[in-house]
Amino acid sequence: MTMTFRTYNIELIMSEETKLHWLNLLVQSRDAFNFCAQIAVEEKTPCNIKMFHDTMYNKIREKFPLIPAQGAIKIYKEVLSAVRSIKSNKHKNAKIPQRKHLSLHLDKRMYNKLSVDGIFLSTPTARSRELCTFVLYDKVKELFASYTFADPLIFAKNNRLFLSIPFEVPTAPCVDETSIGVDMGMKRLFVTSEGKFFKDKKYLANRRKLRYLKHNLQSKGTKSANRHLRKLSVKERNISKDMIQRSTSALLRSTNASIIVLEDLKRLKQNTSTTNDGYKRKRHNNALSQVPMYAFKEVLMHKAQLVGKRVETVSPVYTSQTDSRTNKRDGKRQGCRYYCSDGIVLDADWNAAVNITKRGNHPYSIQTPLDGCLSIL
Repeated sequence: MTMTFRTYNIELIMSEETKLHWLNLLVQSRDAFNFCAQIAVEEKTPCNIKMFHDTMYNKIREKFPLIPAQGAIKIYKEVLSAVRSIKSNKHKNAKIPQRKHLSLHLDKRMYNKLSVDGIFLSTPTARSRELCTFVLYDKVKELFASYTFADPLIFAKNNRLFLSIPFEVPTAPCVDETSIGVDMGMKRLFVTSEGKFFKDKKYLANRRKLRYLKHNLQSKGTKSANRHLRKLSVKERNISKDMIQRSTSALLRSTNASIIVLEDLKRLKQNTSTTNDGYKRKRHNNALSQVPMYAFKEVLMHKAQLVGKRVETVSPVYTSQTDSRTNKRDGKRQGCRYYCSDGIVLDADWNAAVNITKRGNHPYSIQTPLDGCLSIL
């Protein structure tokens, strides 16, 4: 049986003295990462573990005394991983890796006795540890009782400390082998080959409002406007995350098929950013950049594993221009309609979703919408 990780963030309850100790430790960990990365890039340290240890370990321990030995090792290993990624991807003029958030991965030498009752963490007093309890919810209690967990991550947010614990959850096996196709768009987030679609008018209205406010603030350029702009950006990101969670759950609930076929849209913006005459499609590009397609696919892939389903991708070429009944490109798409050569009019997105399903090369589930009307999820 395969396993997947489900991560939960739990707030820590501890004494003020221990809390201040860990906040200072996280600040030093962030500064140590940035310090180590700067040395590695400027001195062009060879990317092997021994050279990094010889160069970084003693410097980190001397400059940042709060960081324990194992913490220093984890920090320079993270820097080594970041530098190796830059080199392997052949980035030109790459910036020095920097960490902004306060976080630190723990291992067995940095904590002990993690359970539903709490976790023992170090205190300012040498060789002593304090039991830090959790703000528990019923779901977290259930996870502790049912599954094993891996090494957690401790992080700070708004002067509060949290523990991010990954639980190893077994994935359910795929029982059914039928598939459905899903066509993603800008107005309707997705349309399935079973004649169902998802469109959140309230989310779209809130996003338009936020984009309008951001546009007005960007033209001012004052400090207060920039501060307000950052808050609006966080708010826009949060409502998008909420919409993605709701839409992916609605999609998984709406079908019994075990395989969900999506288009591979990696190069969509690059391939559609200009017209045939070479002019930029500004309105199209702005609208397309506001659709969280990649995040939708990532969340859907994770959730699908937990319910015994899986996600596959296929080429998007000509899925919107092909007649799903004849597999010929003899029709014409205009807006949300597809006009077939024999006079039949289909919903364009549903027609594309059927073509996507057929490209998956699996037994598929197709339901023709009655009267041409799709049902909303």
